[in-house]
Amino acid sequence: MQSQPIEYTQPVQYTQPGQYPQPGQYEQPATQYIQPQQQQPAQFVQPGQPMMQMPAQQIVYVTKEKSSNKAFPWIGVGLILVSLFMPYFSILGYSMSGFELIEEIGESEFTDDGESLDDSDLPAEFVFFSLALMMVAFGPLFFILSSIITSIIVVSGKSPKAMGILHLAYGVIFLIFAAIGTIDFGFDSISAYDVTGIGFYLGAFASVLFLFK
Repeated sequence: MQSQPIEYTQPVQYTQPGQYPQPGQYEQPATQYIQPQQQQPAQFVQPGQPMMQMPAQQIVYVTKEKSSNKAFPWIGVGLILVSLFMPYFSILGYSMSGFELIEEIGESEFTDDGESLDDSDLPAEFVFFSLALMMVAFGPLFFILSSIITSIIVVSGKSPKAMGILHLAYGVIFLIFAAIGTIDFGFDSISAYDVTGIGFYLGAFASVLFLFK
């Protein structure tokens, strides 16, 4: 749309006889152009249709988990595997590693001759001493199973804390049984602590690292 010029005119004054009109009386004012204002296009909204609104700005906080926490469970699994090469039993210079205990248990034959031992005839310390030794003997099997389950849990992205608590409880129960099962012979005493090797303790308490995931 083109702008149309608007002209402004003024009447010429008549002069009296004997007077000549001045040149300025015939001058016409300069033509002025008025620019039309540009209007924003109207927005049509259909009835029943809500008006579009700009989405509100959202602030998202992203927390990054430390990579060291993810490594702790794997270190615990590695220590358990290392412990299987170390002594679990150590008696008078003779020792058995965790793998040797597993092999010995696999080759042993459990037979039932129909006779059972009445535990009520034994003192409590003998019973707990035997239970502590059994926990050491079956410790390698429990530790391997625990490490396998923990590895599966970590790979799936979940926390192995529950497995760590269960594994750690195995070691704590052994300490309690071994303390109660100390046998006193008068001149000397013996407990499961005296025959348990470093491998069992490492395998039992490496599960502390499972609690950091």
